[in-house]
Amino acid sequence: FSAGRSQEKRACRMERTAASELGLLQMSNRPATRSRCRRAPALITLAAVALVSMALIVVVSGKAGPTRRMRGEDPACPGSSALIHASCKLSVHFTNSCSAVQKVLEARMEVGHDCKSKPGTYKGSWKSGSRTTGDGKYTDRFKNSLSPSSDGGCSLTACSESQGTSVIDYSTNFCNLRNLYANSPLAFVEHFDSCSQHDQNACCR
Repeated sequence: FSAGRSQEKRACRMERTAASELGLLQMSNRPATRSRCRRAPALITLAAVALVSMALIVVVSGKAGPTRRMRGEDPACPGSSALIHASCKLSVHFTNSCSAVQKVLEARMEVGHDCKSKPGTYKGSWKSGSRTTGDGKYTDRFKNSLSPSSDGGCSLTACSESQGTSVIDYSTNFCNLRNLYANSPLAFVEHFDSCSQHDQNACCR
């Protein structure tokens, strides 16, 4: 009986230590021997819930850390591993049909580069792709989506994000998007949802 009591006490101390590390148990001045581990079942349950929650975060996100939705990221954007990074999100309304807009986007992606003095390189599709600067140092990712408008035109939601830590991008993310549809037969009006740097002179003309 004495040996059983000793084992029970050791088990209680281990459970309390684990619970304390998880921040689930408030320290008490009373001797642990008086509690007879009465809180253990509840603490074990809480600890199990915490561990399962952390496991779900890892499984859903594919890595340790919160998911994109939990971090408050915009699902219309491609995302970036850099916590602080430049980006551009805009909406473009075309008087043209979505099929006409898509053809221009596809054609520009097939060319694979823009008109810069050191041309940047496009990869992927018009829906989801990347552009690497002419010197090969920086790569940005972008996403595009098209939806028909009630007036017979087409609306484009586009977003480009730098993949490295950055604040000022000299309108690079904006041009990543604009170069895929501007200077074409398409007629459009741009609306800047979240794109503080949008100098057209920095893009292809």
